[in-house]
Amino acid sequence: MQTHAFTFHSSPTIDRLIKSDLSFRPLENYLKKLNSSSPVRMRMIDELIQTLQQYLPGNEDNSPLLPGPDDQSLFDLIYLALSPLLADEHNCFWAMASPLPGEIHYCTAAFNDLFKNGMAKGQSAGGADQEVNLLNEYKNYIYRLILSQCYHFSFQILEPGHYTYTNPKTGLEEYYKVNINTSFIEVVVTGELPDITMDSIIHAGPTRIDPLILLEKILPLHIFKLTGFAVITLENITDSFAIDQIRNEIVNHENEAHIYQQVIKSLSMLSGNNALQFSLKPLARLNNETIVDVNPEIHSFMMDVAKQFEDKIMLQSMVKGYEENPVTYYFSAANHAGNKFGDPIHDILESKKVKVYACLPLLFKQKVVGILEIYAFKEVLFFENILAKIAAALPLLSQLTKNSADHFSDKINDVVRRHFTVLQPAVLWKFHLAAWNYLQQEQKMGTGAAIESITFDGVYAIYGAIDIKDSTLKRNDALLKDIHNLLDESIKILDRLIITGYPAEEIKIFCIKFKSKYQHAVTLKVEITILTFLRLYLKPLLMPLAVEEPDYLVYINVYLEPVDAGNSAIHANRNILEQEIGRLNEDVTRFMAGMIEDLQQLHPGYIKTFRTDGIECDIYIGQSITPRSQLDSIKIRAYRALQLRYMALVAKYTTQTSLSSSFALKTTQLIFAPGTPINITFRNDEKRFDVEGADNINYEIIKKRIDKICIKGSTERLNQPGKIAIVYQDDTIKEEYLRLIRILQEEGALQENAEVLHLEDLKDVFGLMAIRVEIQKNQ
Repeated sequence: MQTHAFTFHSSPTIDRLIKSDLSFRPLENYLKKLNSSSPVRMRMIDELIQTLQQYLPGNEDNSPLLPGPDDQSLFDLIYLALSPLLADEHNCFWAMASPLPGEIHYCTAAFNDLFKNGMAKGQSAGGADQEVNLLNEYKNYIYRLILSQCYHFSFQILEPGHYTYTNPKTGLEEYYKVNINTSFIEVVVTGELPDITMDSIIHAGPTRIDPLILLEKILPLHIFKLTGFAVITLENITDSFAIDQIRNEIVNHENEAHIYQQVIKSLSMLSGNNALQFSLKPLARLNNETIVDVNPEIHSFMMDVAKQFEDKIMLQSMVKGYEENPVTYYFSAANHAGNKFGDPIHDILESKKVKVYACLPLLFKQKVVGILEIYAFKEVLFFENILAKIAAALPLLSQLTKNSADHFSDKINDVVRRHFTVLQPAVLWKFHLAAWNYLQQEQKMGTGAAIESITFDGVYAIYGAIDIKDSTLKRNDALLKDIHNLLDESIKILDRLIITGYPAEEIKIFCIKFKSKYQHAVTLKVEITILTFLRLYLKPLLMPLAVEEPDYLVYINVYLEPVDAGNSAIHANRNILEQEIGRLNEDVTRFMAGMIEDLQQLHPGYIKTFRTDGIECDIYIGQSITPRSQLDSIKIRAYRALQLRYMALVAKYTTQTSLSSSFALKTTQLIFAPGTPINITFRNDEKRFDVEGADNINYEIIKKRIDKICIKGSTERLNQPGKIAIVYQDDTIKEEYLRLIRILQEEGALQENAEVLHLEDLKDVFGLMAIRVEIQKNQ
């Protein structure tokens, strides 16, 4: 036992909260009130009172008792009376403290060791100031005593904090709860006791004000004094604390990898053994197949080993086995246990020098949603007992891995929704509302409920198109080159046949006529005609000779056999062209993706893109799309400015890349900005948005016809490489874009020669105007 004093806290502010005196008189009073039907027990109580009174001579006035170095026997006596008789003090965390628990006067060796070896107050939830939180805990303690003894009702304001201790043997944290027995503390009133009730406390101030502030206002502590002593016991709550930590991580955090790291840390704490390692792996399903790599930052020991050995069969077998028979797998090198594992897994564990290993299936509604692995590279005593402790956390771990599987499914669905459907985040809320209205209607009506129409009124549209200039002509040119290559190679083969005496003159003449006839333009129909002729007349001549003449066989395989167009030499030029068009479109798509991301950050809108020989983009923004986010003219102008800036970037990029392109691919940049808002409606039958009404349809008509529109009184196309064309009908749009162009001109992105042009009339479309400006190629 320890009798030398040490401080439970180091805050002078706490010591000044209330007057307190150490006294054993409350214990004497407490003992005198005890009644027992056991004569033996009553005799022991009487003897204890008599012994106590020997230490309290002349202390009738309840004056402070100051224990000295000779009071060991007194403290021992009180300890024996207040603790179980057979308790082992080396495992009993017991102490006697001042009535305001600040100074410890007497404690067991176990209690003393914890505080001397680094036990400290645990961190407060939410990052609150430690000193403030500790001060509030003491205030809570004092007011509970006052309200209980003076007003006879309880009032718990704060949950007591915990203490942490790093076990020197394991290096793992342990957590302790402080229990304070106040049976031997009396509250002495030194002034006039205020007349209060529970209602008066509750209604003493605004509901959001701190209850302790209210109590300090109506119950000042200077009129009270505490006398007696407190009995403090420490309760090891590591197991329950670890479970609570796991629960809090699941509820309060969003970063999945961080959650798993903290949960594994809590599992180590729960096990109490630093030799054990843990891995936790969620299992999700995709197209009814199990997916193990839900998150590459979350690892599984056995699955990682299987990947190292490149043993996919073992991995698939292990996962499938869990689904069919979800039981705990166990392995121990010491006693050769683990008959539920097959030989390959046994061999892997032994090769990795694993001494103990357990794999526990995590179930949610009887389905496997994850696995928990526990393993160590040295022998672990009482491993089965540790598994029993870990079992308490399994329901939470099942929920965690189920959350991960759901999160994986949500991400898949989100990608599908964003990239393969029209349901973008900006408009999704209205579909949710329509679905909810439909379900309510269905509940009232049963069958016959109708889904409501999804319409957004008064939205501002901005159309943009980046098109590859003369792509059709370039495809025709590539086809012509491929056909000429075919005819040239065929004529070479025919010359060899004629030299060796084979009758191939007529076939050669046919090839020469074809080549002469199609010098400038050709169609796929012509190519089919030529190939059909060569396969019908030339191939039969070559087949008998191909065994001895490999060149003939190569020609047949390359030019006359039906093969994949992507790999055939007969499509060589077309393949090069399509590859360049594909690469250019991918680059433009990346620019458009950046533009869309920036636009959505500026203000949510509905933006759809579609790909032809280039990229087209419809942008819709409106207050009806975002009713909770204010849309004003400044944001609309910013939208147009951002689109124009990206058009300039694309034009500059494609102009530069055309210099290294085999076909000199260039792009044209076109914007159409109507001045008046339009309405868009989701067509349930076609599963897409479309415009409604005559005025709105005019927008669709214009954007579909202006790609080849010419300048009025001229045959010159509006769309030209290296330039941006902006089509408009309203002079206010013209003035706005001229201001935006001047900004980019000042930045050096556009040249100074902005043109304002009248455009030719189209069918049902009159009076279109355009601004055309050239990019600054050298900037």
